[in-house]
Amino acid sequence: MFIPFNQVVYNNAIIEQEKRAPFMYTKFVDNAVRKAGQIRGLVIEHHVAEYFRVNFANNYLEADNFQLWEEPCAHDFKLIINSKEFNVDVTGPKKDGSFGSYSLKPTIGVDFHIVAKPISFESWDKIDFKKGFEILGAVSSKKYTKQLDISNIKPIENLLNSLKS
Repeated sequence: MFIPFNQVVYNNAIIEQEKRAPFMYTKFVDNAVRKAGQIRGLVIEHHVAEYFRVNFANNYLEADNFQLWEEPCAHDFKLIINSKEFNVDVTGPKKDGSFGSYSLKPTIGVDFHIVAKPISFESWDKIDFKKGFEILGAVSSKKYTKQLDISNIKPIENLLNSLKS
């Protein structure tokens, strides 16, 4: 599923990274490379969240730490499906282009992960966000592994249909 680039959403991701960076957990180090990774992740996260915020406004809730920059939170937003609240994490590609968890990624407090990537992704140093984003599917937290086989994730249409019912 395609999500177009939105400059306002991109700008909001940059602002969030600037405000949240001093409090964000780092994977290994806290340097310019890591901060660039935070920005890339937040750009993807913000575009996916905006898609759900706009297209499923009645099902969408902000994360528990929305604009509470110093507060960590494992989920990026929430969705109400069949009157039940689900915590959603947006996950993009790792540096090598694969998908999956890493040792410091919080998983408690997440019901499922939406797997997404920039359309133009070849490697993290060759991205044109203006080409948009693709949601590849969704995976439950129980099946979110360090080496995620994206051919085994559920199509995003399954999730979208449950939001429409």
